[in-house]
Amino acid sequence: MTRDAAAARSAISRRSLLIGAASGLTALAAYAGTPRRSEHRLRKEQLGKLVPVTIGPWTFRTSAGVVVARPDDAVPTDGYDQVIARNYDAPDLPPIMLLVAYGSTQSGNLRLHRPETCYPAQGFGLSDFSSFNFAFAGTDLVQARRFTATRGDRIERLVYWTRIGNSFPRTTADEYRAILRSVLRGVVPDGVLVRVSTLTSDMSAADAAIDSFARDLVGTLPIAGRQILLGDSIAAELGRTAGARRV
Repeated sequence: MTRDAAAARSAISRRSLLIGAASGLTALAAYAGTPRRSEHRLRKEQLGKLVPVTIGPWTFRTSAGVVVARPDDAVPTDGYDQVIARNYDAPDLPPIMLLVAYGSTQSGNLRLHRPETCYPAQGFGLSDFSSFNFAFAGTDLVQARRFTATRGDRIERLVYWTRIGNSFPRTTADEYRAILRSVLRGVVPDGVLVRVSTLTSDMSAADAAIDSFARDLVGTLPIAGRQILLGDSIAAELGRTAGARRV
């Protein structure tokens, strides 16, 4: 074999090795990014049974009056596995509307429907946006949003959060990032939208009532319900806190 032929053969070998290594890395990345586990927390549970009919001083009365994804739907079932829409009343307190929508599969094409989209689709104007955190347990925070929706003489103050896996994305971009992080770990994430609202023009009273209801809701949920609404980390911390109080 001549020196030139040997050099050419060596170059081909190196190139083949590099191509092979690149192919191996690509295959490894593809394998790592292929979901192999699903976070379907409601396979054996009914959402309506997990969320109590009595929450603090509030009691479930009817499903009427709760804004849903589309005007012609009783509940927004598109993309969701289970949904509850409830109106709660309490003596001398603002009535509270609760919507919880659970989807077992969150992906690029199937995501949670945010209120900023469904409310304007039904003729509401939106204002007074703000972001804040619920500190239900320890230092783990539930990132939430608050705004006012107005249509004619209906003024609705609402708070909502979304959970993807153990993340609480405030925006659609944040949702995509949370989904991608889960998929890269080989997990198909589940997701939930939790919306709490009331009808009043007194924003201070509305915010206080919604905050109180949300905290009473978390406090009365069973462990499976907390995992649905808050994810595993916060649910576990709440369980540890409750256990410590009983000791």
